[in-house]
Amino acid sequence: MEEQQNEKMSPKARWIIGGIVTVCLAVLIVVAIQLNKKQEPEVATEATQDKKEKTADEQIGSDLEKALSELKKDKSSEEKKTDSKDKTTATKSSDPFAYLFNPSKSDDPLTFLSIDPTELPDVPEPVVSKTEDVAGVQDDKTPNGPVVTLPTDSIKDLTSKVPLPDSDGPELPNNAVGGGTDDNLDTINPDPSTDVDPTPDPTPDPTPDPTPDPTPDPTPDPTPGPTPDPTPDPTPDPTPDPTPDPTPDPTPDPTPDPTPDPTPDPTPGPTPDPTPDPTPDPTPDPTPDPTPDPTPDPIPDPEPSPNPEPNPEPDPTPEPSKPELSLALPEETYDRLVYYAKQNRENDVLYYGNDTLSEETIKLMNEMLGRYQDPKKESITARQLVQALNQSQLNTEEAKLYNAQLAKLKEEIEKVTREEFVDVYVIKNAKSKDQLYYAGTFSDLMDGNDQQFENAKSSVMNEADKKASEAAANLGNQLTEDEREKNKQALIDAINSYQLVANYSTEDGKEAAAKRSEALRTLSEATQVEEEQEVEYTSKPKEDDEEKIKEFFDDLMKDKKYVQTLQQASAYIEKYPDLQDIINEASEKLLDQSVEKMKSNSAYNDKYTKNHLAQSYAALTGLSTVPSEISKKAQDEFYGYRLVMQAEKLIDEDPTQAVIFAHEGYKRQETEGAKGVLQKANTALSKKAVGMEQEQAERAYEILTVTAKDVNEDIAQTAVDRKTAYGYAATGKDLHEKGNNQEALVYFSEANRLYPEKDLTSTIMKETAQALLDEVGTEDVTEQIKIYNLLVNVKGLDESIKTQAESRKTVIDILDRVNTLEKQEQNVEENTQQGLYYLNEAVGALENTGWSDEEKAKIQQRYDAHVNSMLEQAQTWSTGSKEEIEKAATYYKAVAEIGKYAGEETRANAKTALTELGYE
Repeated sequence: MEEQQNEKMSPKARWIIGGIVTVCLAVLIVVAIQLNKKQEPEVATEATQDKKEKTADEQIGSDLEKALSELKKDKSSEEKKTDSKDKTTATKSSDPFAYLFNPSKSDDPLTFLSIDPTELPDVPEPVVSKTEDVAGVQDDKTPNGPVVTLPTDSIKDLTSKVPLPDSDGPELPNNAVGGGTDDNLDTINPDPSTDVDPTPDPTPDPTPDPTPDPTPDPTPDPTPGPTPDPTPDPTPDPTPDPTPDPTPDPTPDPTPDPTPDPTPDPTPGPTPDPTPDPTPDPTPDPTPDPTPDPTPDPIPDPEPSPNPEPNPEPDPTPEPSKPELSLALPEETYDRLVYYAKQNRENDVLYYGNDTLSEETIKLMNEMLGRYQDPKKESITARQLVQALNQSQLNTEEAKLYNAQLAKLKEEIEKVTREEFVDVYVIKNAKSKDQLYYAGTFSDLMDGNDQQFENAKSSVMNEADKKASEAAANLGNQLTEDEREKNKQALIDAINSYQLVANYSTEDGKEAAAKRSEALRTLSEATQVEEEQEVEYTSKPKEDDEEKIKEFFDDLMKDKKYVQTLQQASAYIEKYPDLQDIINEASEKLLDQSVEKMKSNSAYNDKYTKNHLAQSYAALTGLSTVPSEISKKAQDEFYGYRLVMQAEKLIDEDPTQAVIFAHEGYKRQETEGAKGVLQKANTALSKKAVGMEQEQAERAYEILTVTAKDVNEDIAQTAVDRKTAYGYAATGKDLHEKGNNQEALVYFSEANRLYPEKDLTSTIMKETAQALLDEVGTEDVTEQIKIYNLLVNVKGLDESIKTQAESRKTVIDILDRVNTLEKQEQNVEENTQQGLYYLNEAVGALENTGWSDEEKAKIQQRYDAHVNSMLEQAQTWSTGSKEEIEKAATYYKAVAEIGKYAGEETRANAKTALTELGYE
């Protein structure tokens, strides 16, 4: 019956009843506070805040607009009214739910229940707060009202759920919900299904009363409250709290707001944190709402809500971000190469492109190489640059063309250098022996100089004849070991000279070759090598009987023991002359057998065979009983083999003589065994020559040029290169002494390229390069760049001087490039920034130039002038149009970020000016 009457009760009546109940509760609270001064609060109410709040009468006088303005800081007007209603019912009944239940561990949402004000139970004994602050309230330490402890027994037994009403009502403004002053806290709205409005509204409420009956209605109210909570406490209380909060505002508003906000905000509030912040706000609102807020203390949300509530207060207008500026990038290498190509500066394209060799760079460099149509017409600097270029490792068709053209051009340049070398050095200055060597080696370069070389040939032949005849005569005498060795070396020189003449002239080649062979035979006979031991025969004729002896030798012949036959028969020849027939037959058969064995590989790698051949040669040439014609023939047949065997024994002791012997022996036999010994001897001499004195080394390379030609082309070419390197080094020295330092450096460089294993030029080359550095300052820019190009591309130059040359070349090239950029009328701003990049590089290279302080200061002044020009232009632009201001900012930023050597103060000022223009 009461429920029906309650449902029919008008909103105005409800407001009146609610006001009466509120007044009664206020009186009870005052009494409770005075009686419970010593008890500590468990749950704080907002009654302790009343001392600092305005009274209800003061607040009633403000108009709706003022109320709404205040509510934007804290709560919506509808929440204010709802708060005053809930003081008699669920004002703090939600706090225990918040403290005792963790929504993250419960499947049931927590819903606050509505309580009928007519069925409010008796107020329990209140607990009086002393001086401590309670959650959500700033206590002034003076007890001014009761603070009660709500029973929680019923809370633990909650089992049922209360359905939430649908949200179909009008919406509140976005800033009407959760508008607390604490930015770190989110305010949740109570569930409208549990709100109780105990104070009847004297003015009929156009919105149906959302307060449900204390008994949960299974059918949700179609008219929801102002802000339904989409995330209620997961543990609902099916039974209303029997002990409602008896601590209403001591000065309730007797006249409720006749004009409630008709547009409640249905936007869901954030999910309340199960652990509220117990710390009170130390700075409460100086003008608090006289109606305490029944909403539970705001709880920080550890995770953002999927539907976050809009910020009740609009964010302050964000400061507009500063516009960003883009600076010009450093010039790409390829763009720089294109510039040089357009200026017809092929050398610079090749020099700067050699470090990258990308596909596009290779294409451009290939075009530049094509401009070198005749290397003879190119300067020595350009030729030396090409010699220093690298081949591309790319496998593209363009790279293959580039590599082929580069290899061909290098070969032509090397030939040009040799031609100049022959003209400058060989024909005019070289010794006769060198003239013959280069004439025989580079015969294609000697046209038109026949008479010159005829004279040299005669001189060399005469000198060789003299040495050979004297050495042969001396070697027939008794000599000390040193004297014997000296004469043997004289024979080697004579053999080499005869060979040089034979290589150059076909007419005199036969005579020179014959004399060479005779000198070589003399040398072979004078060379003592360890002879093999003779075979010790175990059998001899048992009886000194002619018949028995003949039978014995017949058996030896049948067993092909020809050496034993010759030796044994020779011992009986005087007593039995008829044995000569056996000796003659054995000699012929032994010679044939030996020739056959010498042609086999076993002659050079089988110990038994080598011993047998040595014994055969000794028998055929040493026994007087052997017919002379056979002995002579044996000497010829065995000569080549014996030379090879001598060479094999001399490789470690005297590789020069070993090569001569092995080469002659190979020419006579041309067997694989002889070739193998010659290869071994050539290799040994080539390695040992690196450590020889210049005269001996040159003679070794002259010999190797011939001896290795037919068996090892690599060793032969190495010999030619190293011999030529000696000639180039001598030519460079001569040119330096005459003051021609640039050409001298070219020959020094080529000498180092041809003979990198030997230091032929370091001292004289450093002296020559330093002379160039000292004199280059007097030349114009073009000539300076030419000289620096030469210095940085020569091989074997001292690194300190090369670094100076590279640094100076960098500075001069850059200044030339900057001057060109400044003259261009297009892309002025970009070119100016590019110039700053270049000038940074120039100033950075000054340290290694070796220039004086005055010279370095000139470059720094050039740098400073460029920076000052940029700053002056930026100052002019900074007062102009928007476009000019942006250009000014770009210049300031360039100086601040790119200008590495402008000085800290200048860069700081540029950065300040940039900021003043509103840019980063």
